[in-house]
Amino acid sequence: MEWKLFEGDTPHVSTQEFHSGRERAPHLEQPGHRERLHLTASMIGRLCSTASPVPLTLTDLGCGDGGLLSLVQSFFADAWGYDFQPSNEEGWDERDVRAFQVDFVNNWEGVVIGEVVVMTEVLEHLADPFAMLKKLHDSPARYLICSSPCTETDRNHCAEHAWAWDKRGYAELLFNAGWRVLHHQTTGMFHIVTASRRKSWDSLGNMFVMAGYEKEHN
Repeated sequence: MEWKLFEGDTPHVSTQEFHSGRERAPHLEQPGHRERLHLTASMIGRLCSTASPVPLTLTDLGCGDGGLLSLVQSFFADAWGYDFQPSNEEGWDERDVRAFQVDFVNNWEGVVIGEVVVMTEVLEHLADPFAMLKKLHDSPARYLICSSPCTETDRNHCAEHAWAWDKRGYAELLFNAGWRVLHHQTTGMFHIVTASRRKSWDSLGNMFVMAGYEKEHN
C-alpha cells in the first residue's frame, strides 16, 4: 500500500523553507536510527563485495550530518553527499566527510551522481518521490540504496512525512520507476532496499516480478 499524506501538489514538509530551521539530527548516535544506519552500511558493503564491476563512486542524497557517509566512504574511491538543511553542515567537518549544501530536488544541474546513490529517509519527505526515482534511473547511477519508515499509514505517521508505504508498496514504487529490488530488509520501524536499474518497463514483466517478490518476501 501507498498513502499520500498531504493535500494538493506540494506539501510544506517537502520545501527548503520547512527544513531551513530544523535542528541537526545526529542519527548515527541515536537509538533506532543508529541500527538503521549500520544495517544500511553493511548492505552497501555487501553490494561493493559482490557487484561486478565494483562500483567506485557513491552519492548520498539527503546525507544529513554525514553519519552514513562516515561509515561507508572507505568502500569507494570517492564518496560525497548533498543536503539542503543548513544545520547539518556542522557535522561534515566533525565526521570528516565531503558534502555540499544543495537543494538537490530543485537544482539537479548542481548534482553529480555516482555509480551508487543513497537516499535514506528522504523519499517520504518529497512532493513526488516517483519522479525522483525515475530521474535517478535515467542518471549514471547503477545501484540505489534507500530507506523509509515501514510501519506508517495514513492514520499513524510523523507530521513531517508526505508519503507512507508498507513493504510491498515500497517495492512497487521502486519497480515502477525502473528499479529492480535486490535486497529488502527491515530494522525497527524502517525498511532498507538495495536496487539496481532495470532495462525494460514491460508491464507483463512487472506482474511476474512482483508476484515473485510477494512469494519471496512475505
